[in-house]
Amino acid sequence: MPEQLKITKSLDPVIADIKEWPIYKLSQNKDSFLKEVIDLTIDSALSKFPSNNELHSEIKNILYQEKIRLTKTPWKSDSPSERIFWSEIKRKILECDKIEDEEQKHTSDLEILREILTFYGNEMVANFDPKKYKIAQKVLPFVFGRLMNASPGEKLKFLFASDKSIYDKFKITGPIDHIRNLAKKGTVIVVPTHFSNIDSPTIGFVIDIIGLPAMTYGAGINLFTIGILSRWLNDLGAYKLDRRRKNYIYLEFLRNYSKIAISRGAHSLFFPGGTRSRSGQIEKKLKLGLLGTALEAQRNNLQNFNEEVAKKVFIVPVVLNYHYIIEADSLISQHLSYEGKEQFIDEAEKISSSYKLLKTILKVLTANPGMTVSFAPPMDVIGNDVDFEGNSINNIGQKVEIKDYFSFNGKMTEDKQRDMVYTELLGKKIVDKFLTYNTVLSSHIVAFVAFELIKKQFNNLSIYQLLRIPTDEIEIDEFEFELEVSNIRQKLLDLYAEGKILMSERLKDADIDQVIKHGLKNLGVYHAQMPLIKNSSNNIITQDLKLLYFYHNRLLGYGLEKHFE
Repeated sequence: MPEQLKITKSLDPVIADIKEWPIYKLSQNKDSFLKEVIDLTIDSALSKFPSNNELHSEIKNILYQEKIRLTKTPWKSDSPSERIFWSEIKRKILECDKIEDEEQKHTSDLEILREILTFYGNEMVANFDPKKYKIAQKVLPFVFGRLMNASPGEKLKFLFASDKSIYDKFKITGPIDHIRNLAKKGTVIVVPTHFSNIDSPTIGFVIDIIGLPAMTYGAGINLFTIGILSRWLNDLGAYKLDRRRKNYIYLEFLRNYSKIAISRGAHSLFFPGGTRSRSGQIEKKLKLGLLGTALEAQRNNLQNFNEEVAKKVFIVPVVLNYHYIIEADSLISQHLSYEGKEQFIDEAEKISSSYKLLKTILKVLTANPGMTVSFAPPMDVIGNDVDFEGNSINNIGQKVEIKDYFSFNGKMTEDKQRDMVYTELLGKKIVDKFLTYNTVLSSHIVAFVAFELIKKQFNNLSIYQLLRIPTDEIEIDEFEFELEVSNIRQKLLDLYAEGKILMSERLKDADIDQVIKHGLKNLGVYHAQMPLIKNSSNNIITQDLKLLYFYHNRLLGYGLEKHFE
């Protein structure tokens, strides 16, 4: 496993002048960028719907779906002017219906299509304001300082329960110098795991800490409901995604938006899982749509520029780890409801008294949790490793040329089926990196062991029957728990030695009783009902089995559960 560098302070920017950052240049050339995206999407539409009737029918379909969206699933983020826009599109479609000359009708359809795409583009396009970015650079350390009860600087330690700084709590590891060097040579795409709403600001903050230029990223349009937040998100490089829109033209526009942004050198960030992991498990199945745009952008660069100047695209998987996920309760409920249907009955007790609410607030103010951000080694868009200079290295250690993957008989070719195979290969490599660079924390191991022991106690029950057992009927003997935590830690140490997983220093080196104490203290620390605590007999009990299941799932994928069979 490559050397993992630990970051203890903010690094100097890779590019000192913020106006030289690719995202700033993209923002300054917004009009030409959008025109390129629109033109490319029209080409795609004409290829997909070659006849006049097919294109006209698709435009009508877009109008129908947009009306359904606005009436059946309206959001606060929907602009009041949208209804006026789509009413005008309807009027133009009706006018077009009356045209008898096929050529004139086709011209009218293309004008309507361009108008729709311009509307999508103006809604979606990101901005980048260096002044606001610099303000965010100053504010985010305070936000994360509060979340982790750590001071954002030496002078403010007296305000926090812990005397540690955010750099003590924020464990950032990986081949950072390598990634920084590649950001100067090509376009970097960061693809993190996704568990929490704080993942976006977390990875944005970390990207700034390691000195990379700001990245463009897609944010759900539902996050743009608060005026000030909406403007800030947009001015920090976020482009708007409306996941209610499923029509081909919109999805193609989104793909082309990402592809052209990457081709123009804008470092990008997207969550390949598509949404937060509801189960708590590391993503196994990725959404390949946006991932495929990285591959297409690489091919574009090689087709449009000679080898010396064609920018290379680099993929950097990142694994985020927390001791807690604030929204864990709702996430696991959604997962169980989706997977179990009527088998799942949510009987969890919510915060129902001011005492419990006060207890939760007290935990937040005195908690001492940390976060880990583990960068995996960069890859090319095929999933090959890349060396410090960005050269691709195949699985037998040989240097390979990326253009050869896109060539047939010595010529660059466009082949969608071939590219899809490459994208699937890249997706599998990213999942492998997620598992390998997952940093196991003390809270993960105690949750995993406790839930597996409970499953063993009630081994004739399905997971949905198990989750309905009253928590006061569940108790784990402290000595059995300690023994099994020790056994699983040894298995993790074996995996670590084989380069198949990462472990926190505490989990690797501390006495087992200290590991358990730390894990129990930090596991789900923000929840009103604790997933695990000790009772008066020192045995292990749970106040919320469903939450315990969520945190347990973090260690699935390594075969550790076989130990309990």
